[in-house]
Amino acid sequence: MDDDAKVTVRLLTDDDGFVSQECPACERRFKARLGEGSDRPIAFCPYCGHNGEGCWWTKEQAEYLAAAVGGKVLGPELEEMARDFNRSSPKDDFLSVSMEVKRSPVPDPPEEPTDDWPTSTFDCCGETIKHDGQGESLHCIICGQENPISKE
Repeated sequence: MDDDAKVTVRLLTDDDGFVSQECPACERRFKARLGEGSDRPIAFCPYCGHNGEGCWWTKEQAEYLAAAVGGKVLGPELEEMARDFNRSSPKDDFLSVSMEVKRSPVPDPPEEPTDDWPTSTFDCCGETIKHDGQGESLHCIICGQENPISKE
């Protein structure tokens, strides 16, 4: 298998172009506009300040991504393995063995609810998020700097 294989999957956005993210530490959700604002990845939870990379998917998104990537990457690899196995299996012996791969369809991406959450923009890194409106301050999702909540 190619170690640099790239798979494109899509996630749905809400009506304003935001995608849900979930902190693995405090399990609270926030929404970000992926691909806008800073060119650096999300690194901090706006609520608890947890620092991490690539860990912000909701449980539904993680399940979808695993199924979609598994189907697009592992499926063809398993089919090739089955073809190789079937080609190398003796055909005229007393016992015949063959391999078949049955792939499940790739599921649809999870729905993205449109919440009536307030937005805040972090001047430090140019990111705008939607948040649950609780608390007095938020951490910038890029640099972690704590900022008072600005409601737009």
